[in-house]
Amino acid sequence: MFSDEAYYTIICSMLNHPHHYLELLLVMTQKEIRARYKYTMFGFLWMIINPLLQMLIIGTVFTFFIKEPVAHYYFHLFIGLLVWNFFSLSLNKTTPSIVNERVLIKKSRFPRTVIPLSIILSNFIHFFLSMLLYTVAVLFIGTFDLHRLPALVLGLYQLIVFSTGLSLLTAALNVRYRDVNFFVQAFLNVWFYATPIIYSLSMIPRSLLWIWRFNPLTSTLQLFQLTFLGEPAPGLFMLSANFLVIAVVTVAGAMIFRKESKNFDDWL
Repeated sequence: MFSDEAYYTIICSMLNHPHHYLELLLVMTQKEIRARYKYTMFGFLWMIINPLLQMLIIGTVFTFFIKEPVAHYYFHLFIGLLVWNFFSLSLNKTTPSIVNERVLIKKSRFPRTVIPLSIILSNFIHFFLSMLLYTVAVLFIGTFDLHRLPALVLGLYQLIVFSTGLSLLTAALNVRYRDVNFFVQAFLNVWFYATPIIYSLSMIPRSLLWIWRFNPLTSTLQLFQLTFLGEPAPGLFMLSANFLVIAVVTVAGAMIFRKESKNFDDWL
């Protein structure tokens, strides 16, 4: 395992060869993973411990308020927390990432996208490993069906694309407007309750469903719940509306990041 100084030396040497994009991405991803669990006793296990504690606390409290019981509620809650933690942690860390890496940016020219992408990739590695452990647990309740794997692939695709597009958008805007980072942190608190994590979407009155169509995580999470727990699939209208929002955000994020990255040096 490299030391922090060794990682910095390797990254700096790669900055002189921008065409080594993939190598730079992998090294920065490895650095991100190592930094997260530096000096911890449990290391990767925290990726499981955190949502497990959240599940126990939230599940214990909200079971008293949910009028319509959700089958396998704790499993429903846990997969929702895994998806949410990947998304929220990615957005929280990528938004200030360009500002935080100002030293590297001022040192050399290289594709700036490697900074937020390395964070998303490191988070996805943790998320994927956590999901594998979750799959083992779900096998004991007998709700997992291999025939529903295409739904899981689509859910992963939506989650990664949306997280990437929105991260590029907020990371770029935060360089010029530092309030963006504070806005993201505040808005995520509201967004959590607007996503069917602690409740099932079937509990929402039909007259209010249009609100959830603006939240791309709605159908994304439903696809995960369908795959692992056999819960209802997202309706075609919900899926189409969410996919449209994902496409718009991703294209806007990529375009704005590309435009603003030319001026990062001036604002840092």
